[in-house]
Amino acid sequence: MMALVSRRAALATGLAATVGVLGGSAAPVPKGDSKSWVGKTVLPKKADPIATYYEPVQPGKDDFQALPRALYAASWEVKAEKDERIQVLDTDGTQCWIEKSRVVPLADAVDFFTKAIQDNEKDVYPYNFRGWAKYLLGKPDDAVKDFDEFLKLAPVGPGPGPNPYHAVGFSNRGLVLAELGRFDAAIKDLNEAVKLGHAPAQLNRGWAYELKGEYKKAIADYEVLLRLGPDLPQVLNNFAWLKATCPDATFRDGKRAVELAKRACELTGNREGEYLDTLAAAHAESDDFTAAVKAQKLALEDNGYAKRYGEDAQKRLKLYQDRKPYRTEPLKPQ
Repeated sequence: MMALVSRRAALATGLAATVGVLGGSAAPVPKGDSKSWVGKTVLPKKADPIATYYEPVQPGKDDFQALPRALYAASWEVKAEKDERIQVLDTDGTQCWIEKSRVVPLADAVDFFTKAIQDNEKDVYPYNFRGWAKYLLGKPDDAVKDFDEFLKLAPVGPGPGPNPYHAVGFSNRGLVLAELGRFDAAIKDLNEAVKLGHAPAQLNRGWAYELKGEYKKAIADYEVLLRLGPDLPQVLNNFAWLKATCPDATFRDGKRAVELAKRACELTGNREGEYLDTLAAAHAESDDFTAAVKAQKLALEDNGYAKRYGEDAQKRLKLYQDRKPYRTEPLKPQ
């Protein structure tokens, strides 16, 4: 199995997301021996599951109304559960509840989507979800094969130009190719998806450039996305991570990293371990190691994050306790 190089910007979508709608983060599957859904990764059984979220009927009032919300991610981490529903965070930090019957746990996802393909050969979308599940399970080469098939079989949609499904396929395949170190192929795919107006592809392309060590190009993609949507947590998080941990001091800026990371944490209620981990790295770059240790410990209180990244997070915590910042390294091309 492949050890994923990072968990910063691995984004996949189940539908052709529009600007401002970004996908969920990829990561190794948590080690789950509990019946609890909390901390586990789940995938939608079909594209665009409808979640329910709650907002005040009137500002300042305690009365809330339940509203439907379409989610576009290909996977989520479960934050809470109650009866037959699970809670996930949408890409803007909104807390949403999804019926358990609408999702499949990652451990069962490959078998589930394989059966879906066998049951209805005309429905090509399960190839996309199965590819993402294989990637999450540490089988990137198999994932690429599924994205190849998805792109080959996706029917031509109405109107001129390529089917919008192609944007999803190019974005997801490009991401996996980037983490395999196949940068030329990855960036070619991601360029195609960006041309189709797929916002997650631009974030994934920034990540690909970052892995390649082309930090100036990565920053350019992140800055474009922040201009389009200044409160997108995943963009804020990725940009902050680069500014905090880049091995090239030219691109580091601790003060800016703290600003970006703090906003990402605020938007997600300070309960997303990955973003708190970035905030810790940003504080360390700013020589505020007391704040870095505090943020890293808070990150480890996120059950799902601790299951997935606890070992690496503990190493970073030790660095901060020793008053040392954290640095990344480019990935060697394959």
